[in-house]
Amino acid sequence: MRARYILGEILTGLWRNVAMVISVVIVTAVSLSFVGAGLLMQKQIMDMKSTLVEQSQVTIYLCSPHSTAASCAGGAASDAQIEEVRTALEGDVLSPYVESYEERSQEEALTIYQDQFSGEGFVSNFTAEDMPVSFHLTLKDAEQSAAVVEFFQGRDGVDEVTDLLSAFAPFIDVLNQSTLFALGLAVLMLIAAALLVATTIRMSVAGRRREIAIMRLVGASNVFIRAPFLLEGAVAAIIGGVIASGMLWLGLHYIVEDWLTPTLGAELITITTGDLLWAAPILVVLGAVLAIGASVVSLNRYLKV
Repeated sequence: MRARYILGEILTGLWRNVAMVISVVIVTAVSLSFVGAGLLMQKQIMDMKSTLVEQSQVTIYLCSPHSTAASCAGGAASDAQIEEVRTALEGDVLSPYVESYEERSQEEALTIYQDQFSGEGFVSNFTAEDMPVSFHLTLKDAEQSAAVVEFFQGRDGVDEVTDLLSAFAPFIDVLNQSTLFALGLAVLMLIAAALLVATTIRMSVAGRRREIAIMRLVGASNVFIRAPFLLEGAVAAIIGGVIASGMLWLGLHYIVEDWLTPTLGAELITITTGDLLWAAPILVVLGAVLAIGASVVSLNRYLKV
């Protein structure tokens, strides 16, 4: 009977203040969507950094017959120049930086090139002699890649030195800034949602003052009186959390999985709709806790029984 009464009071309160409840649901859904987006982007940033660290972080491309860099004025890298690079990578100067390296011959480079551009007519125009010898380095500390790049850049026989982490640094910075923006906007929206919940509870209390007074006279406990009001805000926030999860699912499915992942590759874009299995419960619980907290504050101020 008590559960049935509380459920009836919750539904009555939601119906009486349906406009405010809809506002709470909408604002909560939008704010929790930003929170969820921030969480997912932070996971993507951590996964991306981990992937880049695990892969070869620095690549040294030696001169090929088609290189135009000043250090390639003598044409393709000679055997002596290739040996100099190999000796430097194994020497004491770079040992504090280089964990391991892989040397890729011209034949191996041609095979990879043919795989990447299979089906294109121009592939048959290239031979192994057109490909550069390259060294792919895994560093002990990815943050010290600049020292290795500076060591080889501009050397005779070295065409280009690329730093994988630096190449993706602008993209990672954009994700970081987007995360901060999303979380900052989410905080403002959550504050607005909390104020709306508090206002909704105040209106519910004002509309049921006579009922509350009668319940108090017949000996109802404070918990029994307050429970419907607390659950009203929680129900609205939980609905908002479910809607936010649905919005995130749409974004992950159509923007991330259907567009970003095919464009940038599954190795870099790791977030999927499956991540909602852990993100959605966080959003729903956060919404409920926020609503209950706002309801408690509002009840302590306006419910005098």
